[in-house]
Amino acid sequence: MKNKLNILSGANGQVGSFLAHQLAKKNEPLLLLYHNSFHRIEDLANQDKVMLISCDLKKLDDVSKAIHYASENLDAIPAYLIHTAAIRSYDAMPLAQSDPEIFKEVLSTNLEMAYNMLRVCLPFMLKERFGRIVMFGSNVIQTGLYRGSAYAAAKAAIINLVQSVALETASSNVLINAISPAPIETVLEEEYTGDYLAFRKRYFEEFRQMSLTGKLVSKEEIWLICELLLNEKLENLTGKNIIIDSGFSSIQKIKGNEIQ
Repeated sequence: MKNKLNILSGANGQVGSFLAHQLAKKNEPLLLLYHNSFHRIEDLANQDKVMLISCDLKKLDDVSKAIHYASENLDAIPAYLIHTAAIRSYDAMPLAQSDPEIFKEVLSTNLEMAYNMLRVCLPFMLKERFGRIVMFGSNVIQTGLYRGSAYAAAKAAIINLVQSVALETASSNVLINAISPAPIETVLEEEYTGDYLAFRKRYFEEFRQMSLTGKLVSKEEIWLICELLLNEKLENLTGKNIIIDSGFSSIQKIKGNEIQ
């Protein structure tokens, strides 16, 4: 087998850029896919074995060209994939008042990006009989998301996609799992403004107050789990969704039992 190529989507996001820097420390061939800006990962642009490519993940042909180009020029076969790219329900409206075009965009874009990344990477992995894939869901698949139904629905679909692909690929040593974090410790002011920023701040603080640890999810904790799921020594861990929510789901189960 040739060298193994690591691929990260959404590489310029706050979480994605953190993971990008951790992956770069491995000194293995690494493709970082970003949309428009790359300011959080520009320090990696000249690093040996690292390639940055701007890519519209909604377009299968663009994804295919980027990954094939990196594979050829880095002399490495796609073997590890972390897919973090996502868009949120940026209108922050109840479904009954939502803009149907925004709903459609959020739902379809998240699913298309996930599909396109898998559609391009899986043939490589199946041929080599090796692959480790980490997709990103969200804890809202359990709880729903107030004023974010399109995003919540898309993330639930991605988790089912993970489970379905696992059935198809496990016998070929291609293991796929998901991480579903609760609100992550990020700088919200770097992403949002105005009413939507205020909405996100309230949501994060409400979660912090309800969680058992009193903390948001850290980027370091996410990386630790990614490291596990990418480990080539894994043999049977596939089709799983690992929820990181500071004990929030445990609280909900307790409350549910009390009601019964």
